Amino acid sequence: MLILCCLIFFAVEIHAQEQLPLEQSEMEERSLEARTATQEPDFFVSGTSAQGIGFYFGVGFRRVKLQVADTVSISDSDGTANGIGFNLGYFWDEQVVEYERQISIVEHSESFSYLAESGEKLEVIQNNFWYIQYPKISRDLYLHYGTGLQFTKTRFAGTDSNDAYEDEIALAIETGVSYFVTSNLLIYYRFSLGQQLAFLSDSASNPFLKQSQLHTIYLNYFFPL
Repeated sequence: MLILCCLIFFAVEIHAQEQLPLEQSEMEERSLEARTATQEPDFFVSGTSAQGIGFYFGVGFRRVKLQVADTVSISDSDGTANGIGFNLGYFWDEQVVEYERQISIVEHSESFSYLAESGEKLEVIQNNFWYIQYPKISRDLYLHYGTGLQFTKTRFAGTDSNDAYEDEIALAIETGVSYFVTSNLLIYYRFSLGQQLAFLSDSASNPFLKQSQLHTIYLNYFFPL
């Protein structure tokens, strides 16, 4: 009887040891199933964490300040009355090449003269070519700064002849920030400063447009490639 009882005891213990790993493995599987996260729908993801390669283009509203002739300074804070800006850029690897066109019609409080002409209102056309660094500050916020060339045409407004334009070239710098509201909508602020170079211009040694300062806010569409 003693031997029989020992055999029954050992058989029950062995069976319990075999059942324990099975129960533990089932519990681990259930815990892993409970921890599995459900993927968020795409519409919960706003903006874009990393812009790769793409084009952007849009229009901008400006505040313009010009230094012309000798010491005449003209400023106009009405961003729509004096025309708007247009830009087109190619973005890759946190850098940009951009073409920007600005047309400004600004009026001075008093008449002034340049060479043989005089007036109060100026028309300035600027074609700017930029190379820009575009480091990321946060998920959708970028800093930008760069340099470029400004090709300007300046004349007194009201003159019909294209020969009245003074063609000049300026060195320019720019800086600002841009923010991706969505993956395709970009709000872009720029401050640019252009300094005319008389020795690169077709005009006289005294440039017509000496310096330009523009604060521009662009609304851009970004098209990823």
